[in-house]
Amino acid sequence: MIILSFLQSIASGLVKLFKDAQTRQQLANLFTLLLMPPEEVIGLFCAIVEGFSNMDDKLLKLTDYVLRNYIECPRYPIEKWNHFNLIEERPRTNNHVEGYQRQLNA
Repeated sequence: MIILSFLQSIASGLVKLFKDAQTRQQLANLFTLLLMPPEEVIGLFCAIVEGFSNMDDKLLKLTDYVLRNYIECPRYPIEKWNHFNLIEERPRTNNHVEGYQRQLNA
């Protein structure tokens, strides 16, 4: 996902921030937007941003980036990156892939 490339660009400052449990939790909340119902994403994003508001400026840069590219006038519409509707369609494990690999190696 594009968020990861942005994270790499500000990674040096974020590595120190990852040691804080509250920061890790808020970042996990941000990444769970991928699995939330599309109609709830904007409201949940606003709640997550409020949690970031009293933290480091680098996190605010991250939320600004996500807001610009994924939420507000998105370069990538929510329907393109959100996986909520695929949860029931996709396998829950990768056993089918491992089985296929085993057949190739046999």
